[in-house]
Parts: sequence; structure tokens; C-alpha cells
Amino acid sequence: MTIYGVIIESISLKLTNRLLRKIKIPNEGTLIIHDEGEPKLKVKVSCTGRKTLSFETKFRKEGIKIKIVVFPDLSVREARKKAIELKKLMAKGIDPIEVRRQQYIEENEKRLKARQDITFKELYYKYISPLSKLVKVDQNYKCKRSN
Repeated sequence: MTIYGVIIESISLKLTNRLLRKIKIPNEGTLIIHDEGEPKLKVKVSCTGRKTLSFETKFRKEGIKIKIVVFPDLSVREARKKAIELKKLMAKGIDPIEVRRQQYIEENEKRLKARQDITFKELYYKYISPLSKLVKVDQNYKCKRSN
């Protein structure tokens, strides 16, 4: 099958770590392997060799695609568990994309708060003060390194 000039081949197999390690990388396009063990879970194998496990389904009449992991960062068994967790969230009426978005926002807020905790005084003593001992400016405004 060709979509937008890209060759896509699709098959269904029971996904295993061994299968993903030994799978032949396509010369061009993408190979999609649907998991027989967990419906909606699939692996996309690109011509670059990247193997991405993802979860695709419909939720509230909209198609959802959620990237779970790039293989081998997580095993197929772990990816199946994540797919089951996503299904459980959807069964409760919770949008898994919105949950991921919230987690991302919370992580960014924590990172920003950690950055804001440093005061100017701490910044000065940590970075600027040591540099001021290394460089001196003479009367003609030429920088010279001190010994």
C-alpha cells in the first residue's frame, strides 16, 4: 500500500522482544505490525531501523495515537501493560492524551520552580565571582587575563 508516496506494509503477528530484535528493516517506507495479543497495540518499523510501539484506537469518536516507547527502551510485555492502562483510563471516560498533557505540564512546572529557587546572590557567588578573578580590565578597556 502507498500513502502520500510512502510505501506502507501492514501485517498481524504476536509481538515478542525476539521478533522485534530479528525483524528485517524495510528498504523504504514503513512496516506496521499489529499485535495479535493486544488489539490496538502496534509497532512501526521505519526504514531507518526505528521501532516504535504505539497505541491507536478511537475515543469519543476521534482517533487517538499514543506513542508508548521506542524499542528496546521497554519490553513488549511492558508496552502491553501500558496499553491496558490506557484502555482502563478510556473505559472510565478519561482522555489518555489529556492525562499525558497534564503530566507534561506538571513536570515543566517542577523544572521551572527548581530554576526559580536560585537567588541572584547565589548566582553571583557561583558563576560571576569566580570569573571576575580571572579577567581584569585595564584603563584602555582592553581585557587582560590575570595570572
